[in-house]
Amino acid sequence: MVPISFPAFLSEKEAATYLCVSLSTIRRWRRFKTGPAYFRYGGVLRYRRAALEEFITKNTQTAA
Repeated sequence: MVPISFPAFLSEKEAATYLCVSLSTIRRWRRFKTGPAYFRYGGVLRYRRAALEEFITKNTQTAA
């Protein structure tokens, strides 16, 4: 379970933890443009928590 104390903007390491994937996985997703939306502010890469939630929802599959 992810701690509720995560801020609204997460580093790539925090985002990887939030999604329960490795840092290399989130970097690969970014490189191939298949991962969650991100932005850079002052040269620092950040993920919005809302974008991570949207990514989870978009990639959730239900049994048919």
